[in-house]
Amino acid sequence: MTTLVLASSSQYRKKLLANIGINVETHAPEIDETPMVNEQPTALSLRLAQQKAEKVARELGDAAKNCIIIGSDQVALVETENGPRLLGKPGSEENAVAQLKMCQGKQVSFYTALCLHHVASGKTVSQVDETRVFFRYNSDEALGAYVRKEKPLDCAGSFKSEGMGVLLFDKIESRDPNSLVGLPVMLLNDLLSTHFDVDLLMLAVS
Repeated sequence: MTTLVLASSSQYRKKLLANIGINVETHAPEIDETPMVNEQPTALSLRLAQQKAEKVARELGDAAKNCIIIGSDQVALVETENGPRLLGKPGSEENAVAQLKMCQGKQVSFYTALCLHHVASGKTVSQVDETRVFFRYNSDEALGAYVRKEKPLDCAGSFKSEGMGVLLFDKIESRDPNSLVGLPVMLLNDLLSTHFDVDLLMLAVS
């Protein structure tokens, strides 16, 4: 039987799968996430997702021979007066508030890449899901209070869409709202069923 392994330490991604009845092993790969010169957001997210999956496969060794490793990475991009800018994890309240101020009244594109690596066959498939978020205007006071309350310091874009962060938006355009949390579950189901004959629904109900 094929085992699914999530190449991530993200509690959010693991919880998304647990919410649909899929419990997975998790392993956190340490990789350099620095963008290459002139690397586009889609290419960056795909590269990092693949590197995560392949590194976990190497680290697990023989224990991964019957596994499909799920690598995922998200890159956020906002247009500014000085050109497009990538939004990473803020790491501090000050940076989080600054990111949110930058996004006020703007569209921010989130590119969430999936890479599935079947260790036994070496087969790898990857795809990117795009979500467009339209930010409403909020006062500096409200943004500061939000950051202090929800502490989205490990979230690209400085919000948690599964929580109060949704109140920061005017509109979301997406196939799958799970993508904003970091794992496009519908796309995952598509890739598993199309390329590996794995049905998440059957796994969830069995």
